[in-house]
Amino acid sequence: MAKIVIIVISLFIISPKLLAQTCEANIASAKEFYRCALKADKRLSSLSMRNEERQGRRDEAAQIPNPEVESEFTFTSEKSQNISIVQPIEIGGKRSSRIKIADAENKISFIEDESTVAKIATDLALSLVRYRQIMTRSSLLSKMKGSLQNLTGRLRAKAVRTPEEKTAVSIFSMQKTVLDTQILTLNQELKLVKTNLEASIGRVLKGSETLSSSERREWPPLDSNKVNETFKTRLAVASVERVRGEVELEKSLAWPELSVGPTMEKQDGNETSWGAKVEFTIPLLNTNGGARQRSRAELSRSEAIVSQTRFKEASRVKVYLEQYNDVVKFLKNSPSQKSLKNSIANSLRLFSRGMIQPAAIVESYRSTLETLEAVQEKELIAYQLYWMLRSFSGEVPKEFL
Repeated sequence: MAKIVIIVISLFIISPKLLAQTCEANIASAKEFYRCALKADKRLSSLSMRNEERQGRRDEAAQIPNPEVESEFTFTSEKSQNISIVQPIEIGGKRSSRIKIADAENKISFIEDESTVAKIATDLALSLVRYRQIMTRSSLLSKMKGSLQNLTGRLRAKAVRTPEEKTAVSIFSMQKTVLDTQILTLNQELKLVKTNLEASIGRVLKGSETLSSSERREWPPLDSNKVNETFKTRLAVASVERVRGEVELEKSLAWPELSVGPTMEKQDGNETSWGAKVEFTIPLLNTNGGARQRSRAELSRSEAIVSQTRFKEASRVKVYLEQYNDVVKFLKNSPSQKSLKNSIANSLRLFSRGMIQPAAIVESYRSTLETLEAVQEKELIAYQLYWMLRSFSGEVPKEFL
């Protein structure tokens, strides 16, 4: 598991110098931005420091206690000196239990890093999609506004207007106010999305740069057999491994503390004598029973939670796959943005020929915008599901769709 996670995370972590060079060139598309941002995002580059943290945690757990030196001097009629060096020996599996706990904590750390990479990549993809959606919708709104202004101007230029034309001027004026409100809201959202994207690469986007992408009609299929457990399930499993290590550690602490080593005794005028020293505690009053009982209870609770989590998350993945297939089927059969724009143009032509009433123009605008909003909402869901399910399979997308 550790090797797999290291490979995944290393795809997004490179040296700071290379990061600085990667994003200096002009960005011409959403795909270029996505690749650049995955390398330049400081949250991802900082994950490299976690490797040292994990190595330090394991080294700390594997440490062997230092020897202990005791020296005793006696000043009587005959001076004497006693020196002993004892080495604490961990028995009962204390060291191996600590290592097991450290490995489990490192596995949790790896999974958290994988989850971080997946979240950042997903957020980037969704921001790029939303950026394009806002630009598309804003362009359509501006076109509608322009056509309304043109129609209103033509009607007002008439010396004599029919009751229908007077009504049209009033309706078009109100609709223009609605469009202005929608354009203002989109512009505010666009600024926020753009700010978040710029934060990913650590610089402001230039006016010559674009984040162009195309509306996606065909979507890659997802194989349910390749979708592994969710991050939540894997974290729960790793937590059980850590608790098992803690149970073993509490059992090992019931064993006595043992220290052995040589001793030397030297008296004035006499020869030096050598011996051995053995120190150990007698587990008579305390066998660490309370801690062992607590850890066993915690293990039972953790195992029950992981069983429930695995079932719940597996059901969620199944639902996510069904949702993805349903959404991409909907997007494939939904009206394209080009066809929506054409419907507006057709309505204007019919109105200019006197074949439809002003109210029909407004209704056409409203229906077009609602349809576009619904399609864009499902498109965002499709991207989110695709990135999430690919991440569960251990393959965070390295390219923007």
